Amino acid sequence: MKILIVGAGIGGMALAALLRQRGQQVSVIERASRTDQAGYMITLYPIGSRVLHGLGLFDEFRKRSAEFRFYEVSNGHGEILHRFDLTPITEQFGYTGQILRRDLVDLLRSAAPDVPVHMETVLHGIDDRKDHVVVRYQNGTTEEFDGVIGADGIHSATRQMVFGPKPDEATGWGLWVWWADMPDHPRNTVSEFWGHECLLGIYPTLEKTGCVLAAPKHLIGPGAIEGEGAAVRKAFSSMTGRPAEIVATFPEETHNLFFWNLADQKSESWTRGRVALLGDAACAFLPTAGVGASMALESAAVMADELSRTDSRFLPSAFSLYEKRRKHRAEAAQKESRKLAAWMTTGSGAMAWTRDQFLKAATIDSLMGSISKSLSEPL
Repeated sequence: MKILIVGAGIGGMALAALLRQRGQQVSVIERASRTDQAGYMITLYPIGSRVLHGLGLFDEFRKRSAEFRFYEVSNGHGEILHRFDLTPITEQFGYTGQILRRDLVDLLRSAAPDVPVHMETVLHGIDDRKDHVVVRYQNGTTEEFDGVIGADGIHSATRQMVFGPKPDEATGWGLWVWWADMPDHPRNTVSEFWGHECLLGIYPTLEKTGCVLAAPKHLIGPGAIEGEGAAVRKAFSSMTGRPAEIVATFPEETHNLFFWNLADQKSESWTRGRVALLGDAACAFLPTAGVGASMALESAAVMADELSRTDSRFLPSAFSLYEKRRKHRAEAAQKESRKLAAWMTTGSGAMAWTRDQFLKAATIDSLMGSISKSLSEPL
């Protein structure tokens, strides 16, 4: 089969490597000019990291990531509400690591060195002709494929062309990512400080410590602060103690920082004819549970599995089976991330107090039930 993958991110490059491993003819297009920016931090739970075993990448992933063993949640004044120990999960199911998005994409690309990746190539049209697909690029050229898989993110052009436009489901919040010098912070510990209408997070990778500040966009969004770091820090003035010290390290200007609009997306259908969606194009995740990358890797593994059992004549049926295997599982994890986001982003002081009391007695299962459950369920 000849397959086009739209998007050279985590899901797209994982699928390219898996399909090439199975002898398929694969091409990848990417609208961006490069994929090597640091961007932000990625958590890979065992549901995602185990996919790397089949690509021969797992040992290298461990070398390039920081182990995630403890999850520490505190209030906005630095008082620890709960310290979750992930050791039982890692000992039973496997390694969980924190890695730069750039490093994970590079790792996946290394497993498919002969797959052509065409940068700055924009999809302009898709014509499904039942026995093949004609793809039209923005430069006016066309190409034929047996199937097209859109792995082009939350604002997927593939999804819009095939299924029509659909607005994001927004939380009204956004977050800034920056890299801080924090040599004393344990590399195996993710720390979050949940305040009232504000959140600070610390996410160590192997060489860098990533930090985020999250709050309503009307307070800290790019249009509200005009590039001034002081305007962002002002929104977190209610934080005291250790979190206030970290907030004070937020850069003076934000033009070179990554801003993440906290919104997600869910396609009602993942496949139509010879076109399918994968990763955030099918079911996008808020970063609150840190499970988006793991879900994309799982989806890539299932897609490759289904395509390995068919030929080009029955590709639409294989796409349909892929959707049946993945959709419910991904949407359950998405629901969990939305639930966590609601807890984190509450604007009510009373709800924030109730949340803090809950966290003191919470377990990982009560916090991320379906995600924890998925560790022991087959694909």
